[in-house]
Parts: sequence; structure tokens; C-alpha cells
Amino acid sequence: MSRAPKTPANSLPDLHCPCANLRRAARLVTQLYSREMGAAIEPPQFALLTALNTRPGASQSPLGRALGLDKTTMSRNLKLMEKNGWIIPSDSEDKRERGYHLTPAGQKILTATKPGWSRAQTKLRTAMSSADWETMSEIIGRVTEAAQSALQTND
Repeated sequence: MSRAPKTPANSLPDLHCPCANLRRAARLVTQLYSREMGAAIEPPQFALLTALNTRPGASQSPLGRALGLDKTTMSRNLKLMEKNGWIIPSDSEDKRERGYHLTPAGQKILTATKPGWSRAQTKLRTAMSSADWETMSEIIGRVTEAAQSALQTND
């Protein structure tokens, strides 16, 4: 006779909806990273600064596609980060859009928050088995691709 796997007493119920379950997981993971990174910057802003750090001069559209952000959210985040003095607009290859670069202040906040990001990464990774960590990464990639594909269908 096989036994059902044990679950922690505080395990969360299945919400019977992939969207609700993924959003809950994303919120909890965001809370962990936010707590470890401190109040100076939010995890989505950290992701955007990191993307600009690796793609200097990138414009809004490719950044939005890379991060899965709609145009309005992307525009709002870029304006906030520009207001905070973390990025500056610049010319881009596509003359219809501005590119963005990190300012020294943006580089400073990114550097200052990387240790907190690393702590959150370590805490999450430690709370999972190595196999689960790898599986999570693979599944998130497949879910992302499936959602992009589903969005492109005209049913």
C-alpha cells in the first residue's frame, strides 16, 4: 500500500487555477526577495536595472518583451526609474524609441542590492532540493513559452 506524501502543516491549498497558483508563488517569491534586498528598490526594478546593465541602450519594446511587461507597465517603470535618477534616455538603433542607460546612481543601487538578491536566491534554493530547483527552472521556462504561444494564437 502506498502512502500519500507528507505535506507541511502550513502548506497552501491548490487553487485549481494555474494563473492563481503561479501568481501566488510569484508574490511570495517577490516578498522574499524584497525583504532581503531592503526598501531601496523593489525586485521588478532590480530586474529592469539588471537587464539594462547587460543591454545598455536597450529601448522599451525589447526590454518589455524580455521581462514580459506590457507597454504601460514598462513605461511607468522607466519613468519612475528616470525620476529616481537611476537611468537616462539615449538614442537607440530604432529612431522611434529611446534607449536607456544606467546612471552612476543606478549602477550604485544595483551594486548595493546584489548582496540581498544573492541572499534571497540562496534562501530559496536552500529551501528546495537541487532537483526541484532545476525542475522549477525548466517548468517556468516551458510555462513562459506556452503562455507566449497561447497569446499569439487567434482562436
